[in-house]
Amino acid sequence: MRSKQWVIGGVAVVLVAGVGFALSTGGAVATRVASGSRSSGGGAMMGGAANGSSATGGGSTITAGDLSSLVSRDERGATVDVAANTVTYSGRAVSLVALASPHGKPNMTWEIDGLVNPTISVTPGARVTVVLVNTDWGYMHGFELTTTSPPYPQMAMADIADDFFLMPLPPRTEKDTHTASYHTRTASFTAAAGVYHYLCPVPGHAAAGMFGTFVVS
Repeated sequence: MRSKQWVIGGVAVVLVAGVGFALSTGGAVATRVASGSRSSGGGAMMGGAANGSSATGGGSTITAGDLSSLVSRDERGATVDVAANTVTYSGRAVSLVALASPHGKPNMTWEIDGLVNPTISVTPGARVTVVLVNTDWGYMHGFELTTTSPPYPQMAMADIADDFFLMPLPPRTEKDTHTASYHTRTASFTAAAGVYHYLCPVPGHAAAGMFGTFVVS
């Protein structure tokens, strides 16, 4: 039985193939550490394709109004090509708001700057802040950046390289999208040249299509 572990506030979080996420309070946990710092909400840092970290922190909630303002603000820093389904960030400080399976979009997909599962492009050395927001009503979702290419199996987390990782968050607090609160988690990393893929690490979600490409060039 395959498993992977992360450290959250000194407590091991274990993904066991065929089971899901669980907590473990004992035993050594190997982590890979990269340069970087935690930002609001905690998270992991990526220093390159083979130099990531596995530490994560807690999250918070925002209102529907706050979410709308956040998305509008961050879209101003991006060049969105609807026809090509790409989002390009040219600055050295990038804010990427990743909406997990939002209402009105295909189930088990990402929405970033109005596009579904777009290809994201940033420049090497850019400081990328990922704001994960779980906009789904029924499922928990997390965010992971990996060098492992699709397609992904049902238990994708058991075998992929985790270069940047944000632990899964609960669904929005109620069905009504206007009155619900949304769970969010934020962390930053410095982008190293390469081709990566972002996905949801919850079992079955990447296999269902919840992934896209992240290019640093």
